[in-house]
Parts: sequence; structure tokens; C-alpha cells
Amino acid sequence: MKFAFCLYKHFPYSGLSRDMLRILQVCKQRRHQVDIFTGEWQDKPCENASVHVLPVRALTNHSRCALFHRHLRHALLGQKFDAVIGFNKMPGLDIYYGADYCYIGRAAPQYGHLYRLTPRFQYRHHFEKSVFGLQSKTRILSISEREKSVYQQFYLTPEERFHLLPPTLDPNRKLLKDPVPIRKETRQQLQLDAKLQVLLFIGSGFKTKGLDRAILALAGLPDKLRNNTRLLVIGEDNEVPFRKLARRYRVDRKVIFLGGRSDVECLLTAGDLLIHPAYHENTGTVLLEAITAGLPVLATDVCGYAPHIERANAGSVLHSPFEQSILNQRLLQMLESPQREYWQHNGLRYAQNGDLYQMPEAAMDQIEHWSTERQQADAANVHCQIDNHENLPINMYLRPDIRHALPEKSSLSTILHINGESVRKAPGRRTVKTAIGGKQYFLKAHFGVGWAEIFKNLSYLRLPVLGARNEWHGIHHLKRIGVDTLTAAGYGITGLNPARRQSFMLTEDLTDTISLEDFCRQNWVGKQLRGQDLVFKRSLINRLADIAHAIHSNGANHRDFYLCHFLLSCADMGNSNTPRVFLIDLHRMQIRRSTPKRWSIKDIAGLYYSSMDMGLSQRDLFRFMRRYRRNSLRQIIGTERLFWARVRRRAVNLYHTEQRKSAQLATSSVTVNPA
Repeated sequence: MKFAFCLYKHFPYSGLSRDMLRILQVCKQRRHQVDIFTGEWQDKPCENASVHVLPVRALTNHSRCALFHRHLRHALLGQKFDAVIGFNKMPGLDIYYGADYCYIGRAAPQYGHLYRLTPRFQYRHHFEKSVFGLQSKTRILSISEREKSVYQQFYLTPEERFHLLPPTLDPNRKLLKDPVPIRKETRQQLQLDAKLQVLLFIGSGFKTKGLDRAILALAGLPDKLRNNTRLLVIGEDNEVPFRKLARRYRVDRKVIFLGGRSDVECLLTAGDLLIHPAYHENTGTVLLEAITAGLPVLATDVCGYAPHIERANAGSVLHSPFEQSILNQRLLQMLESPQREYWQHNGLRYAQNGDLYQMPEAAMDQIEHWSTERQQADAANVHCQIDNHENLPINMYLRPDIRHALPEKSSLSTILHINGESVRKAPGRRTVKTAIGGKQYFLKAHFGVGWAEIFKNLSYLRLPVLGARNEWHGIHHLKRIGVDTLTAAGYGITGLNPARRQSFMLTEDLTDTISLEDFCRQNWVGKQLRGQDLVFKRSLINRLADIAHAIHSNGANHRDFYLCHFLLSCADMGNSNTPRVFLIDLHRMQIRRSTPKRWSIKDIAGLYYSSMDMGLSQRDLFRFMRRYRRNSLRQIIGTERLFWARVRRRAVNLYHTEQRKSAQLATSSVTVNPA
């Protein structure tokens, strides 16, 4: 077969470039022909492929990428390739090797709304949508299950277009010799004393991979330990701002920039800890390289390969939301921990797993399969379709098992009118419980709220709920930050008119659960709890505080944060260690860069209001405050008195308002019989 490999830039220290060369090596072994099209080739001549360097001169990075794509289209004209394979996102690809994180989901939210008007955003969004959009036919070789869900959240990409690859670990990075003399020799070459603690930071994207965080963590070490520690920075990027940062915190003599290196396996042996506090990282192959070299790892959970650290028990993972103080504390603990030898042995044992090294072969198998499928379709003079994808509207996602269980060619309108047991009905929307394929689901259908409802909400300075979009994004957001919630099985939306927009949300039924409101009323009200019951009560309070902390620290707020919207797993009732609690009813949820204080107050006040009659003590409230703020009660009362006063005032006002409404309702329902 004949393939075209396309990437913007090739240089030897890029993980993406190394992945491409490893796949290229398998192509050669299988006697395929490959042409590489790139805008820049910073390496020795390639023996396994014809390299075409396209001229790309422009002032900005996105302009260079757009110019490269324009030249690439002309270069591909008249040539017949079995597949055009892109290692960067661009239009016209048959297959995309998905090494990049989702731009619209990860990077764009960091900026304001005006940023969406810039040429940079327009270009990157267009190129990303050309690969992942529902109108695209591009197949995706995904190397991160986590990032795949982000793409599906924003582009509704069908499951059938993805193929998940095994880890991208290169067996050539394994150190086959005795590491002790190599460690000694490497340290001598770098003029590092054997007694020094050596931190490694490896990666060519200094900003994205969190070099600033690593420098601040080094600066935060106690004086004695900091003076005995060095941070080696390996990779090619702009060093100037990070040198300035190190100088500002007086650790510039302890941060050593080595540039790009080809002896990374030796450097891993010379180090004592890999620090990788990334902001965004689709995978983080260097994490696996460090683990399998016996080097303990400290990384953030945004890295796609972070779960391998926990599976191997070869280091520590910082869970979102990121806090610099926690990184500083964890770094200190790891440098002084007696477990370092234990982590090292665990990593070396984990390296024996052969599945870690199979990515190139697995990628090539799938490329050949898709290319053969396309050839057969062309020979039959039919266009290759993706498992009924042509029957879906361009604004609907259905999980494969749901789509196969529904009647063929089910449209959005058909799903909106699925019948079932009515659960809730309101103007413009309804919720039914229905069975699909032998399983129970909840369908929330929105038919448009009308302009009157929109203006009514706006008059009260409230954003109206226009459909299922909030819940769709809320479910994905909560799952990424580790909060148990509903499982989405389908979502669809249509219409530009906000007053008449139709949408639906299909979620799995959470079986064997009980509302926390019902549980508390049945088990806490009017009872003196002791022993295991008291311990479980405290565990539940801690869990609710953890959920509130997680969503508010990650830019979200619920807007209906009441006990009735938490479901407790009956299987975990009485389990004082990890009671599983699900947060539901996300149709009003908001997600921003950061959660405004007033919305945090509204959420916490709602939770407090709904628990006022549940038998909580003052100690229970203090326990929640400590856990939610991750601080001592003394500091909370000293610095956040106004915040908690506003929470209490709002909760009490809401409680009295609801009491008056209940009294009025009871009075109006009384009838007087005639004499």
C-alpha cells in the first residue's frame, strides 16, 4: 500500500515525531510505501520514506499551519494514496493519529468570549472540526480514552470512528545495562554531586507541561533540602520566561536547562524524581518512560497516562483541581519518603508488561484494515460509510448499543416522542422512564420554552434553561473531575431559534439508589446516632463537602444544589470509607473558567437549607466547612466570616420563604363544610 504521512513539523525530540517514525518503521517491515509531507524537517535524512518539505513562511503559528495545508492539498493532487494520515489536525485526512488534546474543550475556555473572534481561534476550531465533526469521515487513532470523551462532548463524534491504541512506549528507551554505573557516569558528565537530589522535567512544551509549577515547587522546599536539589529541564522551547521566573524566586542556580537530548534513558537513571505538573497533556509518554526506568513520578491527573502511575504504584498523582501548595507539599513528602526504593521496584516490574510496547503494530493493523475497507468500497463503487452514521442528523450522538436497539433511521424527532412512564412534566419539557434494549433509561425531552419564559427569566436576572446542552456538558465535566453522576447514552439538539429549540438527553437509570433527602429523613431525624451510624454520617458529610469543593474549584456550579439531587448507592449504605453519592439534575449547571463567589454561596446555601431539618449538629456544619475549604476552622472563621454569613442568611431566608409557601398552600386547601 501507499500512504501519505502529514505533519506540520518534525524534530527528533518531539514525542509525536518519534511516534510517527515508529509507525513508519512498521510500514517498512510490511513493505508499504510512504511519502512524508512536512513544513519543517529538523533531523537526518529519512531512509524509510520520501520526505517532501513544503514552503511555509508566515508570521504566526496558525498562519504557517494554514499555509502548510494549502500547499499540501496541491501536493496531493494527482497522486493516489491508499490513505492520507495526519499527525496534526487538518481537513482532508482519511486517518488522524490523535496525539493532541481537544482545543475547543481544553484551551479555548481559558480565554474570554472575544477570543472566539480571533483568526487563531477560527483556524484551530475549523481544523479540529474538520477531523472530529459529525460531517467528517476521518477515522481517529486515539491514544487517550480521557481525551476521546472530551472530543465526543464537543463534537458528538460517533464511537465507530475511534480506535483506541495501546500506550506509545518505545522499547528502545528501556535501559538494558546496569543502571548504577550509568547513573554515576551521567552525573559526572553533568557535574552533579552524587548526594544531590535531582528532579527531572522532560518535555518540549514548557508552558503546557507546567515548568512554572515545577520551578515554584522547587522554590517552596525547605532551605536545606532546596540547596541540595537540582531541577534538570530537558526539551526545546523558549527558556527566557522560565529563567526569569527561577531568578525571581532565587533558584536560578538550581534550575539547569539542558535543551533537547537523545540520551533520555541515561538521564532518567541519573534522576531521583520526574516532576510533570502539566496543565494539559493528552498522554504523557515520558511518564511511562520514567516508570519503566525505575524513576518515581509526580504528575497531575490531566495527563492521559497518569493512571499508569497509580496502577504501577510508582509515584503520586495530583488530582484536580490543581493547587500549588499541594504540589509543594507532595514534592517534599516524596523527596523525604522511605518509599522511593519501593516505587522504583514497582516501576521496573511494571515495565515487564509487553502490552506497553505494541502501539506501532496496533496502529498499522488498524490503518491497513481501514484502507482495505476503503479499497473494497471503491471497487464496489460505493462510498465507505461508518456504521449507520449516514442516518444520524448532524447534531445527535447515540451510543452504539442505543442506536442498534432503536428502530432503523431513528431521527431526533422520533427520540423526542419516545413513550414511557411519566416522571416529570413542565411547560416545554418532559421526563419519562423508558426501556431500550432491555435496560432502563431516563429521557429528558425539551420542546422549546417560548419567548415569554425566556424574558421572564431574564427579568429576574436568571439565565433560562433552553435545552439539554447544560446537562450534556455537565455530565462530562463531572466525570472528568471525579464526581459520580449520570451516564449519558444519547444527546441531540436542533434549531437555531432559542425559543423553539428542541433537544433531548438520554441517561442510564441509577438503580439501587436512594435520595439523600429520603435517607437522612428516615435515618437521622429524631435519632441519637452512635457507633457505626455516626461514623457513616460523618463520611457522608465529608463526601458532600468533597463534591462541592470539586465542582466549585473546577469552574462549575449546580444552581439546584439540594439534598434531593444527591443519590446514595444502597450498596454503600453503612460503608464508612467510601460512600458512593451521585449528583443528578444538571440541566441548570453552569461551567466557566472559575466559579464566581455568588454562585458558590448559592449552591452551599441550597445544600444547607435542604438539610436544616435533618438533625445536623453544629459540629457537623463545622466538619463540612473544614472539608469544603481544605483549611482549619480557625483560619476559615478568621478569613471567611463574611462568606459563611452570606451562606447562612441566604439559607435561612429560603427556609422561611418555603415555610410560608407551605403554610399558604395548607390554608388554601382547607374546605369548610356547610352547616
